Amino acid sequence: MEDDPYLHELEQHQDAPDRAVLLRFICAAVLLSALAAAAHTLPVSYLRLVPEADYLHLELAFNPFELSFVAEVDDNKDSELDPGELQAHGQVVAERVVSALKVSVGGREVRAETSGMDPNLSGHHVRLRAHYPVDARWQPLTVESDLASLMSASHLTQVTCANGGQAQSQLAQLDFQSRKVTFPPPARQAPAAEVAPSQRAELGWLLVLATLAVVIGGAWVMLARRQRRQ
Repeated sequence: MEDDPYLHELEQHQDAPDRAVLLRFICAAVLLSALAAAAHTLPVSYLRLVPEADYLHLELAFNPFELSFVAEVDDNKDSELDPGELQAHGQVVAERVVSALKVSVGGREVRAETSGMDPNLSGHHVRLRAHYPVDARWQPLTVESDLASLMSASHLTQVTCANGGQAQSQLAQLDFQSRKVTFPPPARQAPAAEVAPSQRAELGWLLVLATLAVVIGGAWVMLARRQRRQ
């Protein structure tokens, strides 16, 4: 039986929408892949500051391929830092990156007591952690960044200061032109006014007099009622 030309043309028209949908899916997948690749290569780092009573905690997540000295620590030359490379060179990376961050509390520079790389985050992104022995909760906190000297002039740093004394975190952005930011401390609540001893004595006497007035007034009312009944 010969193929019907009309049916053949109808089948082609029916297949066209399917091919169009498939093409859209392929384009979307390519676009998402490109965006994901761009996210890994953007010159952006993320700095988080958490003031607590005993220490100021600092975390910096960044792309290791941006480091000007990455060739010294990237043993397999894949522009990433795997767990083995972090174990071997992590302290060197941490110390050089921390040295590019100047932290001041209340106008006085403080230095990290300890610093190191987080072994749980490796690959395209790594995370530095440093701890400063200072209570920065109620003082102005300043960060001055020289990360551009280790990375590139186009590098951006998104900064978040999460102070527990404030309802919301404070945000800022550092770049080649704006290298310094100061976060003001949260407003302290005014303590309840204390009563002086002399004022306490006066209040005590007033309370005694008021009590006596109530007692005398009550007795007078009762005496007046009895006289009326008589």
